[in-house]
Amino acid sequence: NWAQITVITGIVGFIISKIVEVRIKKTEIKFSKLQENKILEIKAFYKSYHALELVLKEYLFQTEFGAHEEIIFQKIKEKIRKRLIDFQYQSMIVKLFLHNEEIMVVEEIYQVFDSIRIDIDKWHIYNGSASPPAEYDKLEEILKERFPKKLPALIKKIENSLRENFELN
Repeated sequence: NWAQITVITGIVGFIISKIVEVRIKKTEIKFSKLQENKILEIKAFYKSYHALELVLKEYLFQTEFGAHEEIIFQKIKEKIRKRLIDFQYQSMIVKLFLHNEEIMVVEEIYQVFDSIRIDIDKWHIYNGSASPPAEYDKLEEILKERFPKKLPALIKKIENSLRENFELN
């Protein structure tokens, strides 16, 4: 009797262990697939970030140092519109994989980009105007503060958080 009970208990234990192993493997595969997708979406987000940054710098440098022909600015504004749409799309997707703090940083990055665009547009509207509003010319601040300091600091916050999440520290 004890031999039969031992064999039956062993078989039941073996079956239970196999079921648990399969469930654990499925969970590991889902988690690794999720991490892989997260990395791909973060990569697309960074690519979109850099594309938008480059076109806004082009707009700023053209405003600051280039010819002020309307056709040039129309082409640049069309590029900005496309890059902003792409950045918003990539931001929405990457937010699915991020924590609340990181989501706030992504939203702040978008706000900084949008404020840069708006401030350059204000310069174009009010430059040469008889009565421009106070502090309409923020090109120097954009050039010395937002691009070299504010945006990299925000990106660094996301990078540090991602390093912690992927345990790369």
